[in-house]
Amino acid sequence: MLLQSDNASDVKLKLESTTEGRKREFEGLLLEGMGSPSIGVVMLHGRNGSPDGAVVSNLRRSLNEIGYTTLSLQNPLPQGGDEFADYMNDVRQENYVFREASARIRAAISEVKNRGATAIVLLGFSMGARMHSAFLSLGEPTALPIVGFIALSIGTNGIQQLDSTTTLNQVRVPVLDVYGEGDADVAKSASARKSAYEAGQGKAYTQVMISGSVPHNFAGAEEQLDSKVRGWIMALVPVTK
Repeated sequence: MLLQSDNASDVKLKLESTTEGRKREFEGLLLEGMGSPSIGVVMLHGRNGSPDGAVVSNLRRSLNEIGYTTLSLQNPLPQGGDEFADYMNDVRQENYVFREASARIRAAISEVKNRGATAIVLLGFSMGARMHSAFLSLGEPTALPIVGFIALSIGTNGIQQLDSTTTLNQVRVPVLDVYGEGDADVAKSASARKSAYEAGQGKAYTQVMISGSVPHNFAGAEEQLDSKVRGWIMALVPVTK
């Protein structure tokens, strides 16, 4: 289902997920790429964000400009709200968020396949990166092969899936892990994340620290982030326009 978008080049979609037999609608912002082969990038935003929020907003447009189809999704939220404590309560109790995120990722991959894509790269910022990592750790079949994972400012604080070291050790696809030097918690856990991945069956973990007082949302370092992400994905799954 198509909805009106504020940006003329965007296609705002109403998508549908299915979790334990229950269907839920959620939104996504699509930019169809002109690249060949057609590669889709499915994106999840950070906490207190949106499909056109911090970090994903710039990258979904930048990657589309060089030929990739990008689909940025609305994240599921805990029942109590969008603060970190709400996610902690959710994983201790209902554990709705990560199950629903997985269902939304599967639905998004099917949508991009229907639009001609042949492979998928997952990209997540902060909480969205944790959700993607948790999904990949399940090893579930998807409508298209997932060939890579871009994890931006992915954290380890929290329990269960909130701690990305508990899921990265089960991720097999190549990973790009980018973080800012000024993002204290994420910077401190960089070696633990890399070790967790390398303890599993994954074979290609690229970790990039953007130097300086670069915060969690990469404010002031957008061009460097864009360059790192573009360079990595173009080397992994190049497209020509």
